[in-house]
Amino acid sequence: MGIGGEIKVAPVGSDVALQEFLRLPWSIYRADPYWVPPILAHQQEFLDKKRGPFFEIGEAEYFLAYLGGRPAGRISAHVNHLHDEHHGPETGFFGFFESVPDQRVVAALFEAAMAWLQARGKTRLQGPLNFGIYDEMGLLVEGFDSMPALFQTHNPPYYEELLTNLNFRKAFDWHAYKITNRDVDLAAMERFVDRILQGQKVVLRHLIPGEMEQRAKEVFDLFNRAWNPIWGHVPLTWGQFRYLMESVKPLIRPQLAHLVLDNDRLVGFGLALPDLNPLVKKLDGRLTLWGKLRLLYEAKYGPIRKIRAMVVGIGQQYQLRKLHQAMILRSYIYLVKNTQCQMADLSLIPENLHHWIKVLLAFGAQRYKVFRVFEREI
Repeated sequence: MGIGGEIKVAPVGSDVALQEFLRLPWSIYRADPYWVPPILAHQQEFLDKKRGPFFEIGEAEYFLAYLGGRPAGRISAHVNHLHDEHHGPETGFFGFFESVPDQRVVAALFEAAMAWLQARGKTRLQGPLNFGIYDEMGLLVEGFDSMPALFQTHNPPYYEELLTNLNFRKAFDWHAYKITNRDVDLAAMERFVDRILQGQKVVLRHLIPGEMEQRAKEVFDLFNRAWNPIWGHVPLTWGQFRYLMESVKPLIRPQLAHLVLDNDRLVGFGLALPDLNPLVKKLDGRLTLWGKLRLLYEAKYGPIRKIRAMVVGIGQQYQLRKLHQAMILRSYIYLVKNTQCQMADLSLIPENLHHWIKVLLAFGAQRYKVFRVFEREI
């Protein structure tokens, strides 16, 4: 793979270069019918070293590669100080990776990123993470024939070869599963939920409008505890959590957000969102007032055709009580009864979460995408 021409890599040091960094994907994906352009204003804020939530706990540099004087590749190099505290100081990260199919361009990008990380004492490189495992992350290595769900990544198939040619190897995989079957026995599902809850001193109910703010601190604490054993977990700071919550709050339909309460104390939660990516794709990166109103309307009132079941969290002492199954079934029942939803995306699922994968397969789920984090020594 190669195009020809002189290659130059430089840090993003001006507003003009930042715009080139942000807009490069449009030239990479112009012929890809499944790519969903990011909302440029949101991504610019996320990357802003003064405003972005990541920079509370980390630092980063952005690099652009030019081929024959034109932008041809990009990458971020970043360090996460909280990751250092929890997992040791050896690992640095890369993210926001895009490139034309030219191995020289990719080699030059990673040379710059690794030099920046080496100067900060890092000896291992992992990615892509934009910026952590609870942001958009992973290289798509399976499932290129469909549009990504909300907050998932997408890339050309040739990216994997570009990385493995530079001695990157698999570090960890995350799976996306889909459920498409609407021909189910709803009464049997409801009886199963009743059996799960029978004898348990907990209440399973959906979110009450306006309750998100009241429960935010409880959700924050429970999330960090419940996901602590997961590969690569770094506890979210309150600032990161608030940013994430403000991003998803306008998209929440109360019937697709479930709480498990023990004497009104939160011990479990589950959240699914309508997948707005078909509309986001039409916006082509621009978010006008009209576009924002369309997104809000689709999220709250539009017909649901696809959802992304994003997260389930259960307190450790409640994890063997099948409460996660009860939450999934409640959403499943609601969708079949009240919507025309044709697909539920359940992601991202850590590859070693075998008990949860077994449950999803029992519900008829099929794996349809794999997102891989790579690593190599610096």
